[in-house]
Amino acid sequence: MNLSQRQIRAFLAIARLQSFTRAAEQLHITQAGLSSMLRDVEAQLDCRLFDRTTRAVSLTPAGRAFVPVATRVLAELDGAAAALGRLSESRQQTLSVGATPLVASCLLPAACEAFARTHPGVMVEVHDLDRAQIQDRVQEAQIDVGYGVFLQAASGIRRQPLLKTDLVLVSRKATRVTKTAKATRTPKAAASRTPRGVAWRDLDGVALVCLPIDNPIQQLVDSHLTAIGRGNEPRRAFNHLHTVLAMVEAGAGSAILPSFVAAAASRYALNLVPLADPLVSLEFFEITKKGGEVMPATQAFSQCVVAAMAQRA
Repeated sequence: MNLSQRQIRAFLAIARLQSFTRAAEQLHITQAGLSSMLRDVEAQLDCRLFDRTTRAVSLTPAGRAFVPVATRVLAELDGAAAALGRLSESRQQTLSVGATPLVASCLLPAACEAFARTHPGVMVEVHDLDRAQIQDRVQEAQIDVGYGVFLQAASGIRRQPLLKTDLVLVSRKATRVTKTAKATRTPKAAASRTPRGVAWRDLDGVALVCLPIDNPIQQLVDSHLTAIGRGNEPRRAFNHLHTVLAMVEAGAGSAILPSFVAAAASRYALNLVPLADPLVSLEFFEITKKGGEVMPATQAFSQCVVAAMAQRA
């Protein structure tokens, strides 16, 4: 049996009004169309639902038995449609965003503030996650969009590059004031400066801390360190960019990181110098579920993220 809502509605209208003419008028269809619809319903149920004469229309026993069933089915379908509509409306008013902790803490607050001014009716939910968790949740449609450095394509993920960010050398400032107000001097980096920054070839002798070797950013860094003979050195590695920055400030060594860390680095006593010869760039991505529905607000929020990164570069 394959009855439609329209057919059930037609049957109930005839039963309530006891008139094909008035039911057809209420449903905005012709009497011929209504009669055809009823014949199809009766054929599917294999019974006659109405006794029809030139003067009156009345329910048969089968028709009377079908009225409460049809009423309940139609009410459930209407209720489900309304609930789904409310769910869709609620979803359209909430944008769920995933980002790594540094991006979430240093860039997304400004992006959220700017977005709220132009989209006051959309609530942004921020989830600070590691890179793998962001990809997993985007794939499973648990979050609407993710932001970060996703250099490798992943199944089920649509990558949209937002902007390019360059690798920089992060070192602690030569002088900083301690709680005892004494100046503590740290050794200057052994790297020389070019008109465009620090040359990779001059990093010999600069102690480095790093991200884990399975991190795609670190893999890019290591490929260029290998070119200058420093690819296989043991280094202290830390999982999070905030930890790397704090360790650099504490004198554990310098670090080679993307320039978007500038917003976080401003909270520490650190210097950021571009790396040159070669200049190495990597893309910062927006990721969404491939083939999934992209919220209309996503593009506007991504523009706010780009603006926040540009302001803090």
